[in-house]
Order: sequence, then C-alpha cells, then structure tokens
Amino acid sequence: MLNSLLRLGRFDKPIGIALILFPCWWGLAYIQGFAIDLKLMALFALGATAMRAAGCIVNDYFDRDVDQRVARTKLRPLVSGEVSLKAAFCFFLTLCAIGLLVLIQFPVRCWVIGVVATILFMVYPLAKRFTNYPQVVLGLAFNIGFPMAVAIFTPNIFHMGVVFGYVAGILWTVAYDTVYAFQDIEDDRHLDIGSTALVFEKAPKTIITILYLGMGMLLSLSCYLAHSSFLPYVFFAGAIAYILKKLQVLDLKNVDQCRDFFVVNQWVGLLVFLGYLVR
Repeated sequence: MLNSLLRLGRFDKPIGIALILFPCWWGLAYIQGFAIDLKLMALFALGATAMRAAGCIVNDYFDRDVDQRVARTKLRPLVSGEVSLKAAFCFFLTLCAIGLLVLIQFPVRCWVIGVVATILFMVYPLAKRFTNYPQVVLGLAFNIGFPMAVAIFTPNIFHMGVVFGYVAGILWTVAYDTVYAFQDIEDDRHLDIGSTALVFEKAPKTIITILYLGMGMLLSLSCYLAHSSFLPYVFFAGAIAYILKKLQVLDLKNVDQCRDFFVVNQWVGLLVFLGYLVR
C-alpha cells in the first residue's frame, strides 16, 4: 500500500518537486542573495514536496475517467484500483496538513498567497476541461512560490521586479509543459481535452522558443530593477541558450524525447537560482 501511495503522489518522479521548488528558491535568492536562509530553503522544500503530491492526487481524482483511456496514465493507482478513494483522501489530508504546518511558519501575509496557491492547484486538473490553456493555470500554481518567498521579507510583492520574476516562471512552465503535453497530443485531440500542444501545433518550436526568450528577458528585467551586478545575466543567458539548444534537436513526435526535455528543465531552474544567488 505504501508503495502505491508514493506512486500516487509521484514520489517516484521527483522532477515535479524540483519544478515547483526552484521558483520558491528564486524568490529567496532574489531578496537575500548569498545570505539565503537555509532553514527557509528547507521549509519550502518540504512544502513543495507535500503540495506537489497533494496536487497529483487531486489531478488523478478528477481525471479518472480520462486516464483510463490514455495509454500513459491508465495504470495510475487510482485508475487501476491499487489505491481506494478513501485511502487517497486520507493521504491527501495528511499532505495538506504538512503543507499547512509549513505555511504557518511564515508571516500572515504569506497565508493569503498560500490559499491562492491551494486554489490554483485544485483548479488546474479541471482547467483542461474548460480552456485550451491549462498550462497557464499550471504556471500560475507552480511559480507562486516566488512571490510567497518575497512576501516573507516585504509586503511589496507587486514591485515590478517581483512581477517580472513570477511571469518569467509562468512562461517557463508553459514552455516545458507544452512539450510534455505532446506525449498525449493525439489522446487529447480524441478526448477533446484542452492543451497548448494542440494550440501551438502548427508552429510549436517557434512559439516555445519565444516563451523561453521571454522568460530570459523578464528574468533580466527583474534583476535590472533590483540594481543587480552583471553576473545574473550570464547565468540567465546560459540557461536559455542551453534549453534552446535542447529544443533545436527535439523531435516532438518522440515520446521519450519529450519526457527527457521536460526533465532537463530542472537545470534551467538551477541556473536561474544561481543567477539570483549572485545578483
């Protein structure tokens, strides 16, 4: 049962944790630089791990009818019956409790952002049913750790430098998750499920390139507005050059390549983190 619960929470695929965690660490580094608080980094790591797993459970609950008709997802624990709805719900509540324990370590103003984040994580699984851009909703959810981390130190989360950092993360998520969605593009078309892979299908690499370039520009603007040194721009340029090189040789019709491209975005997240760290 434990192994099935861990697979339900995707603990066997930690890349999702990294993609949620890095924007949290970006926010800490944006404010603190090299003086970054290791305790806060650890708290965000715990919170990201718990909430990512909770989000996966919600996703699988709402997608049970769809997942059983998609080759890649038909063996997920809720669909196959390995995990009962009752067990999944209990595990979900446990994960939410862990997330709440992390959240209350932060100032009260962070709690509001935490509520918004929870709503976004709950809405995302349904987004594909009413919009062709569910990846945007995912981006809003996955990157909300950036303004939350900033809010620990200041209430001014609408400073344009913070806004640019957050939107850069959203563009990043839309880019890598669009590639990920190409794994299921035919299933999504057949089941009438919304996806940016379908929206961008006529010129996917061009649009994804624009998204990554936009990400790099906004990251640079966020540091410019914070009066940073030249060092962050080197890391940001390296991150974008690296991922665009990967995109150039990517075959979007190859499921394995799409999955691998999704995974290597963790290195983009790391390079951006290092850029903010040395700003």
